[in-house]
Amino acid sequence: MIKKVLFVLLLLSNIVTAETKMEYKISFVGMNMDYREYDRSGNILDSEKSNYLDVIGAEFEYRYFLDERSNIDFKVLGVEGESEYVGSYIGSGAGYGSVVSTTSNAIRDISLGYNATNISDFNIMMLGGLGLGYRYWQRTLSSTQVEVYEWYSLRANVGMRFVHKNLTASLIAEYQYGIKPTMTATGIADDFELSSANIVKLSLPIRYMISENIDLICTYVFEYQEIQESNVVYDAAANGYVEPDSTAYNQYLKVGMVFKY
Repeated sequence: MIKKVLFVLLLLSNIVTAETKMEYKISFVGMNMDYREYDRSGNILDSEKSNYLDVIGAEFEYRYFLDERSNIDFKVLGVEGESEYVGSYIGSGAGYGSVVSTTSNAIRDISLGYNATNISDFNIMMLGGLGLGYRYWQRTLSSTQVEVYEWYSLRANVGMRFVHKNLTASLIAEYQYGIKPTMTATGIADDFELSSANIVKLSLPIRYMISENIDLICTYVFEYQEIQESNVVYDAAANGYVEPDSTAYNQYLKVGMVFKY
């Protein structure tokens, strides 16, 4: 009995005195957007395009290290800006390209995840993680046409990390499975229930340690988003509308600093 008590006390002592570490990351973000909607025959209906300086914002990340093998992180990404819209007026029949205008975009992405790293004698480590996320995208095509896409998601990632002296480079692949994605539109009371909204993402973060407490970080992200056609939704005049299939090839450049404690 005494041995069991001593063992428990020793375990609690190790937990209390274990070193806890955390870090904060703040990055400037530029987004390159390439979004397209298609009809049921696969013909393009409209598109949105922007460059890295057209849609900009910031990302904040807090990471708490449970031990040397695992951590929990919380991320908030927010970008806003304008993209070039190419399409047509609804019901005009004029076809793709008959209208060229500017669309305002606001994107918010929030995630909470658990991540694990193997400990290796070599310079390459394997990574893996699971998490939950929330995605919000507001498209303001005009003062009378605003569309808002929203969904939660289950997220899983795998990757590898290479360490050499003060330099760390990682390659991470992530899949996001959308849960009950919806879209709302001005003038239509009911939500569009999207068949699916999934994202595949590849990230290449490169970190350089400039001191014990500060790192510089630069990250390139490629993101493929696919949304499948919604149900039919009717307006007050009993006109039926469908949110069509769409794809987005988005790229992000993130430059920032990591503060370690």
